[in-house]
Amino acid sequence: MVQAMNLVEPSPGDTESPSPRVGDVAVALRDAVVLLRRTMHGRPEDGAPASLLASLLRIGPVRATDLAERTCLDRSTVSRHLRHLEESGFVERRPDPDDGRAALLHVSPSGREHSAAHFAGTVAALETALASWTAADITTLTALLRRLSDDLENS
Repeated sequence: MVQAMNLVEPSPGDTESPSPRVGDVAVALRDAVVLLRRTMHGRPEDGAPASLLASLLRIGPVRATDLAERTCLDRSTVSRHLRHLEESGFVERRPDPDDGRAALLHVSPSGREHSAAHFAGTVAALETALASWTAADITTLTALLRRLSDDLENS
């Protein structure tokens, strides 16, 4: 069984930390994401190319620099993962119709299949983890996570 990790906790006398409840949310959210990634990939960092591919699917064809900006990742990190995704045949570069000097990144058909399989694995891992939860609890979690995402997007 995988144990939750508390990687960085606010120190007890730290007056610059958010309120304890918000700090608890930050730790719990981070732990849940790390544990889900570990369940899916063995190590949290193994999921980075898959996450970037899923982001490209959501965002649509974009330049590599725009993908880095939209995903809040360093350009060198995005470049490294894109190289892996291109070598795997999951991402293609095509000329930008508005600027012939630039290229747009597109998810290939095999990239779509890979992303769908990865998503199915995520759903299966969550189904296992949430098997003892009530439908009402799952509905509440979903609503609260969507609300958090909306508030983060709009803040």
